[in-house]
Amino acid sequence: MLLPLLCPLDLDPTAGEFRLDLFPPALPESVGALRRLLRDTLRSLGLDSDAPCLILSELVTNALVHGEGPPTVVLELRCGRLWIAVSDAGTAPILRPRPDDSRTSGRGLDLVGVLADEWGVKLIGTYGRAVWAAVAVGG
Repeated sequence: MLLPLLCPLDLDPTAGEFRLDLFPPALPESVGALRRLLRDTLRSLGLDSDAPCLILSELVTNALVHGEGPPTVVLELRCGRLWIAVSDAGTAPILRPRPDDSRTSGRGLDLVGVLADEWGVKLIGTYGRAVWAAVAVGG
C-alpha cells in the first residue's frame, strides 16, 4: 500500500503544482503502483507523463535492487518541472557499470541521464542517500 502525503504548494488550486511524499513497501509491485500514480496525476493536469514515469520506475527499481530498506519517494511539480527523489537507507556509493553494449542490465542510470534535464546523488549523512532527477513536463 502506498501512503501518500499530498502537500499543496500554495492556496491556488488552479496552479497545478503539488508535492507528494510516498512511503511504499520494499516490494517489486510498488514500482508499477508508483508509476501509475504519477501517470494519472500528471495526465489529470494535462502534462506529459512518459519521461517522468520512466525515470521514476528506474530510480525506484534501483532503490529496491541495490538499496537498503524501503524507499522514500518525493515528487514535486513546480514551475513546469517535476523533481523526483528516491531515497533509501544505503550508504554505499552508487557505482555505475562501465559502458558496454553487450550488457543486458545496468542501464537504468544511463536512461535517467538521457531523459532528465539534470540528475544526481545526494548523501543524507548517516541516514542514507537519495537519487534525484528533474524533468520538464510543461504547464
